[in-house]
Amino acid sequence: MIKTGLIKKSITDFFSPKLLSISVVPFFVTFVLLLSAYFGFGADFIDSFKTSMDAGVVPFLDPQKYPTITYILTIGVFKWFFFIFFYLVFALLLILLSVIVATIVIGFFTPLIVRVIQKRHYKEFVIDNSDFTLGFTIFHFIKTFIVFMFLFLIALPFLFVPAVNFIAINIPFYYLFHNFLVLDVGSNINSKEEFKSLIKEHKLLFRSTTLTLYSFSLIPLMGILFQVLFVIILSHQFFTKSIEARR
Repeated sequence: MIKTGLIKKSITDFFSPKLLSISVVPFFVTFVLLLSAYFGFGADFIDSFKTSMDAGVVPFLDPQKYPTITYILTIGVFKWFFFIFFYLVFALLLILLSVIVATIVIGFFTPLIVRVIQKRHYKEFVIDNSDFTLGFTIFHFIKTFIVFMFLFLIALPFLFVPAVNFIAINIPFYYLFHNFLVLDVGSNINSKEEFKSLIKEHKLLFRSTTLTLYSFSLIPLMGILFQVLFVIILSHQFFTKSIEARR
């Protein structure tokens, strides 16, 4: 659980001029990228979906094999329910994608954010992350992304199953969010061995923290407006637990 005192301290840090100005970057970059993607192929995909439904064809469903289901989904109220369901799934995927893009973008500013937090609250703490090489970090990110793709492919068949789809699609995205954010912050504070030790000893703490932050990210725009705050909160946790471990 995230302690109330830590949240208050993190919010105060977030609204400092330097860190608040950084928070604009992931929002702007993510907004531009997603807007470009939408006008690049998203709009055409939605138009194609609507045209197919109006013509009595359900995308991804073979009318020869499933004539009854196809007929039901393309008439009257059932068609509108399917339309609404489709747009909700599309909106959810858009939110999740925006969160991940913003998480990746903020990674370029994490070293700066960590050092600001250190100077403000942990001046006596010595950062020792020299053995966290760029090659090791990239390898870990690639490995995480491969696992994410595997989980995402497993979740795909459940996308059009009401209720189950929300849980299924969030599993791979949370996995990616958690691993990217934890490694991003930890690699800028600790050595590899210290990082592994902290993650193992405080696994529940870090998972509960990232799960809370991820849940907050599902609120539209929150995931791209408050990425800096997420990094600040995790930085405080890594610093405090590292200090305890070094005593």
